[in-house]
Amino acid sequence: MSLIGALPRKSNCRQLSTVSAIEALRQAAGHNMQALCIAAGVSVRAYRDIVRGKAEPQPRTLIKLSRALDRLSSGEPPSPPPALIAAFWRAAVLVFCAETGADATLALAPDDGTSRPMDPAWMRAARARQLAYYLTHVELQVSLTALAEACGTSKQRVHKAASTVEDRRDDPEIDALLSRAAAAVTGMPR
Repeated sequence: MSLIGALPRKSNCRQLSTVSAIEALRQAAGHNMQALCIAAGVSVRAYRDIVRGKAEPQPRTLIKLSRALDRLSSGEPPSPPPALIAAFWRAAVLVFCAETGADATLALAPDDGTSRPMDPAWMRAARARQLAYYLTHVELQVSLTALAEACGTSKQRVHKAASTVEDRRDDPEIDALLSRAAAAVTGMPR
């Protein structure tokens, strides 16, 4: 069994809270530095500076590196880069806005965490965002955490959106809308 396989999936943030621990496990597992950095979304230069003690890592960087090391060691396919995830999500939002008549500017505006259920324009934009979170999660097969990080929102918000859409999949109109949007965004007919 590899060193990484022995670690509990969720506890790596505590287990690998130092760069020296991450670096030791990376070397023991035989992963090259570039593969780890690509999987974590961290530049090789920044990682080298951290390893050499020239820079102090942010806690978020340690978490990204630790999770990436777990993914590499488990054989999971790497997540797409955050920029690709965000671009796919934005494209999906635009498709859903076009399909539902929602205001794309409102739907793509930074998420301020407020809810305006009495505002029909805001509700249409919120539905477009929810559908886009779900579609991105399903089509790119990315974790809700990676999706939330790429889109600059909370994991809870993305999870709630995905759950809401999943609960509505029995509605043939929603299912057809998701299929059309998936075909439009991926370029592959359904």
